[in-house]
Amino acid sequence: MELKWLALVLVVLSLGAGLCDGCLEEERSALFQLKPFFEFINYKFQPNNFELNPKKESSSNCCEWERVECNPITGRVTHLFLNYSGYNKMDWYLNASLFLPFEELQSLSLIGNSIAGCVVNQGLLPFNFIMSFERLSSKLDKLENLDLSENHFNDSILASLSELD
Repeated sequence: MELKWLALVLVVLSLGAGLCDGCLEEERSALFQLKPFFEFINYKFQPNNFELNPKKESSSNCCEWERVECNPITGRVTHLFLNYSGYNKMDWYLNASLFLPFEELQSLSLIGNSIAGCVVNQGLLPFNFIMSFERLSSKLDKLENLDLSENHFNDSILASLSELD
């Protein structure tokens, strides 16, 4: 009899193990904080057929959104593809700390967004870009790929990026 119960428990655990219901609330909220800075021209930073209203936002699974990939086991965001979302914008300064909630982020693509540098906590003055991304890379230790091509950095900033680990 004990063997049957043990087998039943193992079956139930194996069915539920390794499956994730969706992204974490903290990361979903962080994606909505990023949204105003990355309004897409041809793509939507939201799930298919998703209307921005409070009822649907609270139950949405950001792992199913375009431009977002998650770890299927933990539900944490691992890849963000924010390419060409600020293509029509003038030069602007990114608040890199907005990416800190994504603890398992492995790849961040910011290609062609007219980013000229970074700001401190959404301040108004330009901030040392390298210091901002050094802080980001120290917090996001799983980040392996950061693509900043086709932005508006000056040559000294781009040369300094080689110093990042």
